[in-house]
Amino acid sequence: MENPTKNNSPHEEGPSQPTSNKDNGEEEEEQEYDEEEEWDLETEMSTSLGGFSKYEEDFSEPLPRDVRTADVPMHKYPFKLKHTESGNILTVHHTIKDVERALRIRIAACCFNEMSNKLVVIDRRGNIYVFDFVCKRYWRLNFSLPQATLVLASPLQRSEYIVGNDLGHVLTVDVDKSILRRRNAVGNAAIDEISWGNRLKSSSAPNTVMRFGTSAVLLNLRTLQVSHQLEFDQSRFTLKFAGYLPSSDQFFTCFTNDSIHLWSTHTLETVHIAQPIKARDRKLRLLRSDKTIPEIVLRGAEDEDSDLEDDLAFNCEDQHFADGKLLTYSFSPNGNKLCLSTLDGYLLLLSTASLEIDKLFKLRDFILKQMVLLPQPKERILFAITARGMAIMLDLEHTDHKLIVQRSNAVNVSVSRDGKLLSVLSKCGEVNVWSTCRLFNALQAQTHCISELRAALKQPKLPGAVGTAMNRELRQLLKRERLVAMLGEYGYYPEKYRFIIWSTLLELPSNGVQFQALLKLGQPSIVKQRARCLQIRSDAQRRAVIKIWSCLARWCKVFGYTDFMPDLIFPFVKQMTKNGLVVFELLVTLLLNHLQLCFEFHPLPAGNYLAMCENVLQVHDEQLSKFYQAMDVKPKDYAWSLLTNGFAEVLEEQQWLVLWDNIITEPPYFIIFVIVAYNLMQREIIMRLPEKSAVLWFFHEQNPIDVAKWVLRARKLMSKCPAQVHPKRFMPPFAPIPKGVYPKFLKYPTEWIEQQEEQTIELIKQHQEIDARMRNLELEELKMMDRLEKGLKQEEHTRRLKEMEKLYQDTIQREEERIACHRKMLLTYQLEVRQRKSEVMSKLQESEQRRKILEMEKDIDELMHSVERERRRQNQEMLFAEDEIRNQEMQLLEQHYCRNVPDAPLAQKYYDNIQKMRQERDKLQQHLRQMNMEQLQQPLPSETAAPLQPHLSEIERSILEIQREFTDLVASDRSK
Repeated sequence: MENPTKNNSPHEEGPSQPTSNKDNGEEEEEQEYDEEEEWDLETEMSTSLGGFSKYEEDFSEPLPRDVRTADVPMHKYPFKLKHTESGNILTVHHTIKDVERALRIRIAACCFNEMSNKLVVIDRRGNIYVFDFVCKRYWRLNFSLPQATLVLASPLQRSEYIVGNDLGHVLTVDVDKSILRRRNAVGNAAIDEISWGNRLKSSSAPNTVMRFGTSAVLLNLRTLQVSHQLEFDQSRFTLKFAGYLPSSDQFFTCFTNDSIHLWSTHTLETVHIAQPIKARDRKLRLLRSDKTIPEIVLRGAEDEDSDLEDDLAFNCEDQHFADGKLLTYSFSPNGNKLCLSTLDGYLLLLSTASLEIDKLFKLRDFILKQMVLLPQPKERILFAITARGMAIMLDLEHTDHKLIVQRSNAVNVSVSRDGKLLSVLSKCGEVNVWSTCRLFNALQAQTHCISELRAALKQPKLPGAVGTAMNRELRQLLKRERLVAMLGEYGYYPEKYRFIIWSTLLELPSNGVQFQALLKLGQPSIVKQRARCLQIRSDAQRRAVIKIWSCLARWCKVFGYTDFMPDLIFPFVKQMTKNGLVVFELLVTLLLNHLQLCFEFHPLPAGNYLAMCENVLQVHDEQLSKFYQAMDVKPKDYAWSLLTNGFAEVLEEQQWLVLWDNIITEPPYFIIFVIVAYNLMQREIIMRLPEKSAVLWFFHEQNPIDVAKWVLRARKLMSKCPAQVHPKRFMPPFAPIPKGVYPKFLKYPTEWIEQQEEQTIELIKQHQEIDARMRNLELEELKMMDRLEKGLKQEEHTRRLKEMEKLYQDTIQREEERIACHRKMLLTYQLEVRQRKSEVMSKLQESEQRRKILEMEKDIDELMHSVERERRRQNQEMLFAEDEIRNQEMQLLEQHYCRNVPDAPLAQKYYDNIQKMRQERDKLQQHLRQMNMEQLQQPLPSETAAPLQPHLSEIERSILEIQREFTDLVASDRSK
């Protein structure tokens, strides 16, 4: 425990939270290990498996090295199960012992087998241990699997286990024969989930879903071969969970948009899509005003005064809000329910058949990061891990029934197949195995006790705040005789009911109205001034200390001027931060009874009080008293330093609570014997200190001490103390605070306080006058400085104006020179531009001439093409005409032949026709000559004239040939 006025922080140690360095030690131990030095450490150090309590076994036999065959025989070591009422039957951790240090290897994964009679544990170095609960033996396999992330019992063979590691490899291990059977690389990231369906006997069906990061695959459990890679649109959503539905051939996927997709193994298509968050919000909107959903509160009324932070206020680094609201899932053992936990503190129970919400629970002050349902009784018991690493047990039928299994550092929880064993994996590198039957019995017993206490108090809830008015029934239930007997038997009060017992023993009246009146008076100026020096990290605790200090200062002025008052207030405030009334009345009771003589000579140490401590010490240990005199150590050094902070500076939290259990129970003067007993318990150390400074510092640091022996020694001193030096002669008996009023505390030098206040007022006035004079002097100085500054500014302004004029003249001269140079360059550029302009004009004229020539050539080509088309057309018409003439001639010959007598000569028969044909021939020839003349007169190119002549000559030859045929025909006819 610490003093808030010193440099150290009350968060580190104190009466509110036990000190623990497990997390830091865990990280340091993992950093100390090196892959190259791993087996060197094992050969040089002894390897042990066990725990911290007396029920745990220490296994120090050396274990064999990494072997991948079963040739080396496995040696099995015995172990014992613990028999405790809490239900913790086994604690397993792997610690390597050395002369200088003890290094703990963290446990990476653990699981139970299908028969629920074996536990398999794998540490971060890959060592695999098997614990058999039937024969009470454990052994280590002959090979190691480093970087393992999970281990599951294989459903195919009883002795086989499936192991996944950080590299994306999946392996099958036989623990009975110590054989690594199969191994396959299925991905490139750490394997997070492995689950299988009901088609395990199929040799080709993809009956296993494996997820690593945001990817998932389907593979065969027998061959460990990937059959399908599940692909998703990463731009729309990212995979978060993936697994098989129990006893089904369907698997589901959950994405960061909180949508659940149900897939068919046969078709690999989506069968159903559900939105649990939207369904929950819709159900909450439609909920009637007179209906409420069940609520589960982890922190009961007895914890309202503690400084336990809300479990919902977790670190954002542990959970990304962009990943949606669904945190984790778990199926019921029979597979008909899907349990989901949300980021905003809800627990959803969905039907796996329809994916609709069956039940809805509100988690008021915590969230669940992992959970598992117990098969019996009736699948209503839920084991889970909260965001703050607390392992808890919840009853979903009776939401007010809950049990804290492990208070911190829990990271993983699993239940055996029969539901009788529970394993909790911790950050500190150990695995705790619990009996669920004993935990369930403890839950029932706790529920029964709370019910009886509620019935006795006639209140709907257990009063955890000790500031509530204690009625007669509660005082009859918590009688001083019973409490003293309990304290004598156990040495301390139950933690859960400690402050109720304190309030009962001190008979706190709970004067809420008077306390509120003191609060309304606000902070005194002296408290406000001195509170600036308080060094307390927690703002809530700092505000609570200032509030209690202000109320004490309003109740009695001397407490505002007491320097050690924050040190005395802080330990009690840290235990009950949110219940200022209880802390105030507790301190008022202590000041009126236990510490009533501590302010007689304020601000000096309490001379009478310290004299009593010195007298008791001198009577019981004269040698130590002489040592203090020789060292010039006064009672204010070895007693006052302990008293002013309530022993908080030399004790750890639990020790402080146990000590004050006894101080509050005993008479007010018992605290003097506690101070003397502390000196006597530490006398061997104190008397060996070489100098006074070491002795003084000894009473400002924590030293190992047995509180039970300390209290027993104080009681012996109180019983054996002579009557002439016994403190009860000088201290009146205990007197509680009356109901409805706070009696005045008058055992302090009131005149000194009044003088102090008058001096304070006078000093304030003087300070105000001095401040006023200082302000006037400052104003005059400011005016003088302004005038001086203005004169200096004017002088500086004139000097700079001259510099600027010179600078401007130099600049103008440089600009004129630059302009003259630019003019020369401009003339040169103009000459070049004119030359380039003439060249461009000539080139433009040439380009224009070439353009006109090209246009003329284009016109000539178009004219040639048109002439050629016309010539082709005329030739075609001539061919058509010639063919028509031949057809007419043939028709005429045929007609003439048919009309004439067959015996007449041909010349006579066709004479008229021949004459007509001759005439037609003459006309045709004449027409052809005219056409030839017209063509010759036209200015045709030489290319088109050449092909025309052969064509006309061909026509003439054809006509001549026809004429010759007719002539031959006529001649042959005549010859006949």
